[in-house]
Amino acid sequence: MSNTITKQNSAYPTTSLTSGLWIVAGLVGIITGVTLVMSDELRHLSTLGEASIAIGAGCLTMLAFAPWQQLKKQKALRTEIRKLAKTLRKMKEDRSWNNVRSLLTDRTDELGDLSRAVHDALSDSAAAQINARLLKRTMDESIRRETHRATGQLRREASTDPLTGLGNRRALEHLFEEMFSPGNVKHEQVAALLIDIDQFKNINDHLGHDAGDQCLIFLASVLQSSLRQGDHALRIGGDEFIVLMPGISVQIAGNIAQRISSLYSQMPWPHRKLKPPTLSIGVSCARPGELVDLSELIRRADNAMYASKRQDKNKPNTNFGRRGAA
Repeated sequence: MSNTITKQNSAYPTTSLTSGLWIVAGLVGIITGVTLVMSDELRHLSTLGEASIAIGAGCLTMLAFAPWQQLKKQKALRTEIRKLAKTLRKMKEDRSWNNVRSLLTDRTDELGDLSRAVHDALSDSAAAQINARLLKRTMDESIRRETHRATGQLRREASTDPLTGLGNRRALEHLFEEMFSPGNVKHEQVAALLIDIDQFKNINDHLGHDAGDQCLIFLASVLQSSLRQGDHALRIGGDEFIVLMPGISVQIAGNIAQRISSLYSQMPWPHRKLKPPTLSIGVSCARPGELVDLSELIRRADNAMYASKRQDKNKPNTNFGRRGAA
């Protein structure tokens, strides 16, 4: 290891022992000049001339022994250092690490060691910055996806009835704006079924809310299995449900309501205290732009539903669901 260090150090442009003797040589020259002056050899010269000869002899001796090679190397070294500093400043100003490889050099002196050390440090820094950007991009994308998923989940939960899984009144408001707005390009007639469970309060009072919840859940399952793709079933109150079916007539909507009633009557009913519940269903139809607001649609179907309650429970009524009915 010591041999390697000696070899490396021998290439450095430092003043060696031999080259350092130029200062001693200069002093010897001055002393020689002074000795000549003090002798009788130069007595014919003035004092100024004698001093000039002594100083000149010392300077010539110093110049003769001056380490010109080392001085030249040191000048080249300073030039290379200035070039390295200029390259680093340019890289900092451009904020670009594309020229990092230009710092690599085959020099074995201090400048070569410095250039390689700077190259390694900048390469590690550039790699760390690239990894940090990739990590940030990955995190941003993950946050974006998670935010989108969470937002969608919150939106669904805000528009969904937690017990039945059907849409709630907020979802109904959105559907009304979509289906009944004057700008609806399809201009399809939309049938609405307003459904109410008869004697639902008695079921809760005498059998408990668990039995009432079972009635609601069973009705939700009947609606989901009875409707077409594009139809919408929603729970808008305690035991009130509404179904929106675009593109069908009031007669077909009445047939669907009758099928829903028949299916609901097949609900398992283990309770002997009360008769199995029935449904009252009102049917209403309207076209886009015909209704002023959502309450008008519900009012029409509500009138038909209460007519069903008065006439024959479990039998849908459409008398008050048509346009112009009182």
